[in-house]
Amino acid sequence: MGSQGASPQSTGTFRKSYSSGTLQKSGQATITSPMAADHEMPKLPKYLNVTHLTKFRKLPPSTGNLHGWLAEDYSQINWPLPKMFGKEKYGYSMIDIDDPRYIKECAQMSQKLIRLHYDQQIIDYTWRNTYKGLLTAEHRLATLPENKCPQKTQDLMKKEVDSCMKQLLELQQQKDMYEQQIKEIYERCDSIKATIKKENDLEDLRKTMEKQTKEKISSDSPFWKAKFNIRSVNAPPRSGSLSFD
Repeated sequence: MGSQGASPQSTGTFRKSYSSGTLQKSGQATITSPMAADHEMPKLPKYLNVTHLTKFRKLPPSTGNLHGWLAEDYSQINWPLPKMFGKEKYGYSMIDIDDPRYIKECAQMSQKLIRLHYDQQIIDYTWRNTYKGLLTAEHRLATLPENKCPQKTQDLMKKEVDSCMKQLLELQQQKDMYEQQIKEIYERCDSIKATIKKENDLEDLRKTMEKQTKEKISSDSPFWKAKFNIRSVNAPPRSGSLSFD
């Protein structure tokens, strides 16, 4: 099948939440940290650069979309595949992290998500049609007239049910592989956002403590000219230190 070209191995919790909830506010355009201030923004293709999207659109977190903006393909390309179900589910594959330290990695993950979602859309569509075919075949087999239907017809109906079931299981395996791949990407996004959140929390704490100290101590106090030692006076001496003599 053509969809196997992406060789997925796939997502996880397609049960409405791919994330622990870290920085999952919908519409948050910037996810970065003060630690990234000295890092230059790497050059990226426009369609993979989250800071240069034509439109910024994201589904609510309740849909399970915690990391993705609508991909640029859905604004720039008019061929049928991206337009089918993209705005409802498959199109939100641009990772919303624009921290210069991680943006290149996130662009690579976005590119992978775009390809996975294209193939996943085909797999899901085929799976639904096969499942409908299975239900139809099972209904035909179950409603055959008793004692009046030739054995050849019963065998034919049963063969059709078995064929649909086999194909459905193969498609389900492919669906699981795609979902596992997407889950791994979302888990990495959770990890990055947790790191950025921790850095932002520490920076907020630093600013709060600095403000409180400035309010307590006047600006002309000798306190601001004193040199501080980060080691405690009462700290025990280190033992067993390494010697390189």
